[in-house]
Amino acid sequence: MMSLKLTGALVAGIALGWVCAGASAAVSEQELEQLGTTLTPWGAVIAGLPDGEYPPYEGGIKEPPAGFDPSSGMWPDPYPEDKPLFSIDASNMEQYKDQLMEAQMELMRRYPSFRMDIYPTRRSIMIPKYAADHSLENARNPQCRTSTDGVGLYGCWGGTPFPIPGNGYEAMWNHLLTYTSPGETVSSGYLVDANGATTLLLVSKSIADYPYYNPQQAPYEGAGIYYLRTLTTSVEPAREAGTQTLLWYPLRYDMDEQRAWSYQPGLRRVRLAPEFAYDTPVAQFGGAMFFDEINLFAGRMDRFNFELKGRKLMYMPYNNYRMHQLRGDPSQLLGAEHFNPDKVRYELRRVWVVEATPLPEVRHMAAKKRFYLDEDSWIALAYEGWDHSNKLFRLLLSNSAANYYTGGILQGASIQVYDLSRGQYAALQVLLDSACYIRYGLPQQPDSEMAPARMGSRGIR
Repeated sequence: MMSLKLTGALVAGIALGWVCAGASAAVSEQELEQLGTTLTPWGAVIAGLPDGEYPPYEGGIKEPPAGFDPSSGMWPDPYPEDKPLFSIDASNMEQYKDQLMEAQMELMRRYPSFRMDIYPTRRSIMIPKYAADHSLENARNPQCRTSTDGVGLYGCWGGTPFPIPGNGYEAMWNHLLTYTSPGETVSSGYLVDANGATTLLLVSKSIADYPYYNPQQAPYEGAGIYYLRTLTTSVEPAREAGTQTLLWYPLRYDMDEQRAWSYQPGLRRVRLAPEFAYDTPVAQFGGAMFFDEINLFAGRMDRFNFELKGRKLMYMPYNNYRMHQLRGDPSQLLGAEHFNPDKVRYELRRVWVVEATPLPEVRHMAAKKRFYLDEDSWIALAYEGWDHSNKLFRLLLSNSAANYYTGGILQGASIQVYDLSRGQYAALQVLLDSACYIRYGLPQQPDSEMAPARMGSRGIR
C-alpha cells in the first residue's frame, strides 16, 4: 500500500490558468519543442514518477497478446498476471481523497460493499504514426483553432487538435476527437433499480465511421464536415427490434447543426429527431443518461462554460479487458447497488480536469459538470454532475481499455452510469450477451450506408 507521504506527492498537477474561450491561444515555440521530446506528439507527459509508481510512456502495447483474433471481436487481457496492489473503500478513502472523485467517495459512503481495487498502472495506449504526425501539424498550424465561442473547430485534421490545450473548450475537443478507427459493436445494456432488480434494456448493434481520421477524406468537405457518424440498431427486446438512430456530429458546430434521425419499424418511416441532444434522456437506455452524456460528453458546447483546471493523478477505471470477457449471467458483473468490485480494474492515471458550468440564461438539468480526460488518449474516463440544488446526481465511469489492434481506445468499452438521485444505475455497452463483440480494422463506411435514406430500406419489419 502506498504511504500517506507518497499519496500526497501524487497530487502533482500542472495547473493551467483558464483562457477565455476565444480562438485558440497561440502555442509558443518553447511549448512546441516539448512535443515529441518531453511530451508525446498529442500532448501526454512522457515521464513517470521518480519512484516508478506512475511509469513513463513507452509507446503503449506494440503487439496484440497471443491468441488475439480481430475477427472474433474478443479482446484478450494483455496483463493476465497483474494483481491488485491495494483496495480503497469507505474505511480508508480519506487516506486517498486527493486522488478520488467526490462521486466515487459518495458511492463508498452509501454502499459499504463498493470498493476500488487498484492495479499497476499500464500506459497501454498506442497512437498510429498518421495520427501522431497530424497532431504535431495541428499544433504548428495557426489555422487550427476554435471559433470565438469555442463551439466550432476549424483548420484541424487527422490528429489531436490541441496537444497543448489553452482552455477547456480545446481540451473537450481533444476528447471528442480522440483517435479511433471505423468499427462495429454489438453490446447490451441493463438497468439495476433501487431495489436491486436487473432489467435488460436492449441489445444493439452500432457501426461508426470517423471522417476526421480518414486519410482519403477531404477535410471539411462532404462527409468531412462531420467528425463522427454513427448508426445504432436495436436487436432486443423484440418490441424494439429494428429501431434505428443515426447521428452526425459536425466539426463546425457554430454553423452546422448536429443531425439526428430515428426509424421506428412500427411507423415504417424515417423522421428527423432534433431533440436527440443536450439533456434529453436516451429512451433506449431507460432514460438513465442524456444525449450529451453519450461517451461521457457528446454534442455542442454552447450551453456551458468549460474551464480547464489542469492535470492531476487520479484513480480511474482502465485496462478492463477481464470485464469484457464475461458472458452469460449478468449477476457476474452487476450487483444490487453497483458493478461487482471484483470485476473492475482501477489504476492511477494522469488526467486533465475540465469543469463546466451553465452559461447565463441557459437551461440544463446539470448545474455543474466535471470531466476527467485521460492524457494518453484524451478520452473522458469519468464524469460527475451536480444538480441545481448542488447535489451530486450523476456519475459516469468508462471501463476503458486500449485498442491494441488499430490504436487508440476501445470505443465500445462499457460505461457505468449511476443515477445518484434515484439510487439506481445502468450498465451500458457491456458485452454480457453471447452475441456481443467489438471489432475494428473495418473499411470506412460508404456515405450511402450512413445516410437517412438507407434506414428505411434496412428496416426489418
